[in-house]
Amino acid sequence: MTRPDYNRRSSTRRHPRATSKPRRSELAGPMRDVVYIFEREGTRGGAIWLLVLSCGHPAARKRTDPKSWSALAQAMFRPLSEKLAPRRVQCHHCGSGEPTRDPAPLVRALGGKI
Repeated sequence: MTRPDYNRRSSTRRHPRATSKPRRSELAGPMRDVVYIFEREGTRGGAIWLLVLSCGHPAARKRTDPKSWSALAQAMFRPLSEKLAPRRVQCHHCGSGEPTRDPAPLVRALGGKI
């Protein structure tokens, strides 16, 4: 009696679509480093971060609050913008073909110090 080859017919084999990369959007731009972070309130009262990227373009992200007590205790010792804001963000402006520029004028226009 021959034994079946279990390695060839593994039940953990993935579907081909599960291993392929997702399609990129036409507006998907490169990941950029965040240079400056502003904490703002949105037009409807929601908390947002207004981020200035290294390419000189702005990006806005929803501000999230810590979910657990331990995360809240850690956040008390550091500024929230430094602790929870994203360090790298995808720039949709660069993806649409806008040229890069110096981020300093945008930081000054939004009220930041350089």
